[in-house]
Amino acid sequence: MNKNARLCHFALQRTIINALLACFTALWSSTITAQNDAVFKMTKENGHFYFDADVNGAKAKLMLESGIPGFMIGESFYEAHKEELKLDVKESTERIRFLSGMRQVKLTAQARLCIGDAVFEGPIKIIKGNEDLKIPIQMLFHASDGSNIVKIDLKNSEFSVVSSANLQNYAKDATSLDLSFNKWNMPIVNTRLTMDIDGRTVGIKGNFIADMGNASLLFLNKSQSSVIKMLNEERLRLQEARDTKGRVVAEGLYAKKLTICGRTYHEVSVGVNPFNSLNECGFLGLKFFTMPTIFDFGNNKLYLCK
Repeated sequence: MNKNARLCHFALQRTIINALLACFTALWSSTITAQNDAVFKMTKENGHFYFDADVNGAKAKLMLESGIPGFMIGESFYEAHKEELKLDVKESTERIRFLSGMRQVKLTAQARLCIGDAVFEGPIKIIKGNEDLKIPIQMLFHASDGSNIVKIDLKNSEFSVVSSANLQNYAKDATSLDLSFNKWNMPIVNTRLTMDIDGRTVGIKGNFIADMGNASLLFLNKSQSSVIKMLNEERLRLQEARDTKGRVVAEGLYAKKLTICGRTYHEVSVGVNPFNSLNECGFLGLKFFTMPTIFDFGNNKLYLCK
C-alpha cells in the first residue's frame, strides 16, 4: 500500500470512529435527558402549596391538588390565554364542591398541555367567576418516558415528575401501599384509622382520598356509612365552631393520638364534614405528607419514604 493509500485508509478509519463516537454521545445524552426529573419549587400560602410554571407557554401560578377531577382553570385566565391553551371547549352545567363551597363549571375540555418540563393530560374545567388554577398531580406525566410518577417533598418545598428510571432509587426502603382511584380519578388508599378520643380507642377501615388541596391532616366524611356508624356507636360528640352570628361553620373531633397508614400523630384536630357525592371515609391532607412521598399512579403504588 503506497503512502497516499495509507493516508486515505487512516482518514476513513478516523471518520468512522468519529461518527461512532458522535452516535454514542448522542445516545448517551438522550438517555440522560430521558432520566431527568421535572422539578418544581413551591411556596406555601394559607396552608396550600403553589408553584410557577408555563402552561402551554402562558405564565401561571398553580395550586398543587389531587382531590379534584381535572385541571381547574379560572375563567379570567382562560379568557386571557385562549390562544396559548388552544382548547376545544364545550359548555357545561356541572357544579363542583370545593372545601370553600360550590363552584359552577362554565366550560369543559379534554387536553394535553405542557406544564413547564412536564405534561398534563386529562379533563379541563373552566370555573366561572374564579381566578385560581388548581392542577391534579395524578394527571401529570414525564415528558420523555411518559411515566405517571410524582414525588412530593414538602419539607424542601418541591415536587418532581419522575422518570421511571429514577423510581427505584427514590423508593428504596420506603413503605409501599396500594393505590386505587374513584370515579373522579382521585387517588385513594385503603387503610385503617384509629383515634384515641376521650380515653377510648375508636377506629374504622376504609378508603381515604389523598388530597394535596386539603391543608389539614385528616377530614372525615360525615355522609359515609362507616363514619356515621362509628360516630353513633361510639357516641362521639362533635365539637362545633361558630361564627360571630352563632352559626355552626365547622365540626370536628379532637384525638389525643391518631394512627393512619401506619403513621402516628398526636394532639390532632380532625374535621368532620358531609360530602354527599363521595363514598370515601375522608381525606388525607398535607399534614399527613410530612415526609417525602412518591405516587406511582401508573402502577397503583404509594411509597411513604423515611
